[in-house]
Amino acid sequence: MLAASGELSLEMGGPGTFPEMNWEVALQPRHIMGSVAPAYVPSRTPAERNRRTIYCFRIRTLADPMLEVLNRPGSETSCERRDETTVTPQVFALFNSEFSANRALAMAARLMKEQTTDEPRIAAAFRTVYGREPTAAELERGLAHLARMTELQRANSPQPTTLPTSVERGMVEEMTGEMVHWTEELSVLSNYQRDLMPWQVDAQTRALADVCLVLMNSNEFLYVR
Repeated sequence: MLAASGELSLEMGGPGTFPEMNWEVALQPRHIMGSVAPAYVPSRTPAERNRRTIYCFRIRTLADPMLEVLNRPGSETSCERRDETTVTPQVFALFNSEFSANRALAMAARLMKEQTTDEPRIAAAFRTVYGREPTAAELERGLAHLARMTELQRANSPQPTTLPTSVERGMVEEMTGEMVHWTEELSVLSNYQRDLMPWQVDAQTRALADVCLVLMNSNEFLYVR
């Protein structure tokens, strides 16, 4: 998906990078050695965090939900062969996750700049995702879906959201049994460079992103043949 959206960083080597994951999971409290581990914070820029998974830093007590549902190997033992499953949670993760939506939006924004009208944009989306031209029927369905989504997006404008710069923590003190509360500052998020967000683009771009999301969730894209 990162490659199709044009966001994949091809840099090789270097220190581990911290990709984005579900924010509710990233900021949840994690106990470690009688204390609370600091909150997980992704790398600051998209270029730093949008790399191949092999370069991503992994924490044993914090599993990335996207990788977990797609059979991420355990970190306790070596893995010579990945398990292969096809289960319902994978569908939800690939179609409804913020990661997938962001990749589709980035791809749509790129197509909007490269092509000037709807038909070439749909054709370019097929070439990008499938490596081939769309059939006449596929092009017709793609344009029809784009028209429906454009009408829907014009009627529903997304509202901006902000990332937290601090999180409230609490734990039972090991020696006294008393509940202790404190505020953990997330200084990295104060100048964090987010991916392209839906409220930063127009309805037409968001509608094209819906088309891209459908293509990136099709069997032809997800399965190697």
